[in-house]
Amino acid sequence: MKKIRLSRLELLVLGLFLLAAATACIVVLRFPPGSPAANRLPKCLFHEWTGLYCPGCGGTRALYALLHGDLKTSLHENLLMIPAGLTAGALIVKPRIALRRPVAVAIIVTIVAFAVLRNLPCAPFTALAPVPLQ
Repeated sequence: MKKIRLSRLELLVLGLFLLAAATACIVVLRFPPGSPAANRLPKCLFHEWTGLYCPGCGGTRALYALLHGDLKTSLHENLLMIPAGLTAGALIVKPRIALRRPVAVAIIVTIVAFAVLRNLPCAPFTALAPVPLQ
Protein backbone atom coordinates (compact mmCIF):
# COMPACT_ATOMS: atom_id res chain seq x y z
CA MET A 1 0.00 0.00 0.00
CA LYS A 2 1.31 3.42 -1.00
CA LYS A 3 1.69 6.15 1.65
CA ILE A 4 0.20 9.53 0.87
CA ARG A 5 2.38 12.53 1.70
CA LEU A 6 0.62 15.84 2.33
CA SER A 7 2.31 19.22 2.17
CA ARG A 8 2.03 21.66 5.06
CA LEU A 9 -0.51 23.73 3.15
CA GLU A 10 -2.62 20.65 2.44
CA LEU A 11 -2.47 19.67 6.11
CA LEU A 12 -3.51 23.21 7.08
CA VAL A 13 -6.45 23.15 4.65
CA LEU A 14 -7.50 19.72 5.90
CA GLY A 15 -7.26 20.88 9.52
CA LEU A 16 -9.32 24.01 8.80
CA PHE A 17 -11.92 21.91 7.01
CA LEU A 18 -12.19 19.50 9.94
CA LEU A 19 -12.42 22.41 12.38
CA ALA A 20 -15.18 24.02 10.31
CA ALA A 21 -17.06 20.71 10.09
CA ALA A 22 -16.82 20.16 13.86
CA THR A 23 -17.98 23.72 14.53
CA ALA A 24 -20.92 23.26 12.16
CA CYS A 25 -21.93 20.05 13.95
CA ILE A 26 -21.77 21.77 17.34
CA VAL A 27 -23.89 24.71 16.13
CA VAL A 28 -26.50 22.46 14.53
CA LEU A 29 -26.79 20.20 17.59
CA ARG A 30 -26.49 22.88 20.29
CA PHE A 31 -28.74 25.53 18.72
CA PRO A 32 -31.65 23.89 16.87
CA PRO A 33 -33.84 26.26 14.81
CA GLY A 34 -36.48 28.06 16.85
CA SER A 35 -34.78 27.39 20.19
CA PRO A 36 -34.35 30.27 22.67
CA ALA A 37 -30.57 29.81 22.39
CA ALA A 38 -30.76 30.68 18.69
CA ASN A 39 -31.93 34.19 19.60
CA ARG A 40 -28.77 34.80 21.65
CA LEU A 41 -26.40 34.93 18.70
CA PRO A 42 -23.89 37.81 19.02
CA LYS A 43 -24.69 41.29 17.71
CA CYS A 44 -22.38 43.42 15.56
CA LEU A 45 -20.51 45.99 17.65
CA PHE A 46 -19.99 48.26 14.62
CA HIS A 47 -23.75 48.43 14.09
CA GLU A 48 -24.38 48.94 17.82
CA TRP A 49 -21.97 51.91 17.90
CA THR A 50 -22.67 53.58 14.54
CA GLY A 51 -26.13 52.40 13.44
CA LEU A 52 -24.61 51.39 10.08
CA TYR A 53 -24.30 47.88 8.68
CA CYS A 54 -20.76 46.63 8.10
CA PRO A 55 -20.08 44.06 5.34
CA GLY A 56 -20.21 41.31 7.99
CA CYS A 57 -23.47 42.33 9.69
CA GLY A 58 -25.83 39.38 9.71
CA GLY A 59 -23.00 36.98 8.87
CA THR A 60 -23.41 34.89 12.01
CA ARG A 61 -27.15 34.57 11.45
CA ALA A 62 -26.54 33.82 7.76
CA LEU A 63 -24.11 31.03 8.65
CA TYR A 64 -26.55 29.73 11.28
CA ALA A 65 -29.37 29.64 8.70
CA LEU A 66 -27.09 28.00 6.13
CA LEU A 67 -26.05 25.29 8.60
CA HIS A 68 -29.73 24.55 9.17
CA GLY A 69 -30.42 24.30 5.43
CA ASP A 70 -32.24 27.64 5.08
CA LEU A 71 -30.53 29.16 2.04
CA LYS A 72 -33.17 31.89 1.55
CA THR A 73 -32.74 33.27 5.08
CA SER A 74 -28.98 32.94 4.81
CA LEU A 75 -28.89 35.04 1.64
CA HIS A 76 -31.28 37.59 3.15
CA GLU A 77 -29.16 38.06 6.28
CA ASN A 78 -25.90 38.59 4.39
CA LEU A 79 -25.82 38.21 0.62
CA LEU A 80 -22.03 38.50 0.56
CA MET A 81 -21.32 35.67 3.03
CA ILE A 82 -21.62 32.69 0.65
CA PRO A 83 -19.49 34.21 -2.16
CA ALA A 84 -16.99 35.42 0.45
CA GLY A 85 -16.77 31.94 1.96
CA LEU A 86 -16.21 30.38 -1.45
CA THR A 87 -13.57 33.00 -2.25
CA ALA A 88 -11.84 32.40 1.09
CA GLY A 89 -11.83 28.66 0.38
CA ALA A 90 -10.32 29.24 -3.05
CA LEU A 91 -7.66 31.51 -1.56
CA ILE A 92 -6.78 28.89 1.04
CA VAL A 93 -6.34 26.26 -1.64
CA LYS A 94 -4.53 28.61 -4.07
CA PRO A 95 -3.05 31.43 -1.93
CA ARG A 96 -0.98 32.85 -4.79
CA ILE A 97 -4.16 34.05 -6.48
CA ALA A 98 -4.55 36.67 -3.73
CA LEU A 99 -1.13 38.11 -4.56
CA ARG A 100 -2.34 39.23 -7.99
CA ARG A 101 -3.28 42.90 -7.90
CA PRO A 102 -6.53 42.64 -9.96
CA VAL A 103 -7.87 39.90 -7.66
CA ALA A 104 -7.08 41.86 -4.50
CA VAL A 105 -8.60 45.05 -5.94
CA ALA A 106 -11.75 43.21 -7.04
CA ILE A 107 -12.21 41.72 -3.56
CA ILE A 108 -11.72 45.08 -1.82
CA VAL A 109 -14.02 46.95 -4.24
CA THR A 110 -16.74 44.31 -3.82
CA ILE A 111 -16.61 44.47 -0.02
CA VAL A 112 -16.63 48.30 0.09
CA ALA A 113 -19.42 48.55 -2.51
CA PHE A 114 -21.52 46.04 -0.57
CA ALA A 115 -20.98 47.98 2.67
CA VAL A 116 -22.03 51.26 1.05
CA LEU A 117 -25.01 49.89 -0.88
CA ARG A 118 -26.53 48.04 2.07
CA ASN A 119 -26.67 51.29 4.05
CA LEU A 120 -28.53 53.30 1.40
CA PRO A 121 -32.08 54.04 2.63
CA CYS A 122 -33.85 53.44 -0.70
CA ALA A 123 -35.13 50.40 -2.55
CA PRO A 124 -33.70 48.03 -3.81
CA PHE A 125 -30.69 48.56 -1.57
CA THR A 126 -32.67 48.19 1.68
CA ALA A 127 -33.03 44.50 0.79
CA LEU A 128 -29.27 44.09 1.34
CA ALA A 129 -29.57 45.03 5.03
CA PRO A 130 -30.00 42.17 7.52
CA VAL A 131 -33.18 41.74 9.54
CA PRO A 132 -32.88 44.02 12.60
CA LEU A 133 -32.51 42.27 15.95
CA GLN A 134 -34.87 43.08 18.83
